Amino acid sequence: MKRLNLLFTTALMVLTMLASAAPAQAAGELARITQRGELRIGYVPSPPGTAKDPRSGELTGFYVDIARNIADQMGVEPVFIETTWANFVAGLQSDQFDVSIAATFATVKRAMAVDFTRPLFYLGSVAMVGKDDTRFDSIEQMNDPSVRIAVIQGTAAEDFVRRSIPEAQLVSLATGNLTAGFMEVVSGRADVSFEDAFTASQFAAQQPSVKVLFADDPVFFLPIAWTVKQGNSALKSVFDIALQDLLMSGQLDRIVGAYLEGGRFVDQPNLRDFPASL
Repeated sequence: MKRLNLLFTTALMVLTMLASAAPAQAAGELARITQRGELRIGYVPSPPGTAKDPRSGELTGFYVDIARNIADQMGVEPVFIETTWANFVAGLQSDQFDVSIAATFATVKRAMAVDFTRPLFYLGSVAMVGKDDTRFDSIEQMNDPSVRIAVIQGTAAEDFVRRSIPEAQLVSLATGNLTAGFMEVVSGRADVSFEDAFTASQFAAQQPSVKVLFADDPVFFLPIAWTVKQGNSALKSVFDIALQDLLMSGQLDRIVGAYLEGGRFVDQPNLRDFPASL
């Protein structure tokens, strides 16, 4: 019995130490940012959120402005470090930077590698078809073996088509170019392509041979968020609070509105008097 109690006590101590290690490590990383006086910010050039002048190297964009605003509230200097879509997760994991402002669709698979901040906003996804194509008034009408749907490999659009339009022919494109599926429609190699409403509207404005479907009622929504190293709950909390404050104060609208109009959605609470009259 004494041996059993000893084993139980030892196991309990180990579990307690493991449970307390993660919060302590997260708090330590936040303390290091403060002591260093710098917030290292990974970014991927992706206008209009993040744009880099090829001559001067100057960074502009609403993601850049939001990150600078938060760094200022933290009392530290923002230091921007360029990365790529393929490497930003590794950059967080190897401590090259503290946060990534690469606009990332928050999905379950990605959440297994990084921690997401609260969403900055949501993007609705729409369909792109040929300008004279009148076959589709609904998603159900696309669910046919004769319909070819082009999507970018590994994206939420690919997952949506696999789950919601399983009978259609899936054309999965191994590229990071979000307009590649639209080009398949233009060339006639695909009948439909899915991508976010902003990218689709920008493409359609430049290409008169296509049109956007479901612009007023997107087929699905995905949260756009930033990322921190998995387990860095202290820094995630700082960004969650800062982003919520920017949204509720209207500053987020003003910052993003300086670069674009519409095409995105936010989840803003409906507030009421509190406590309620009984």
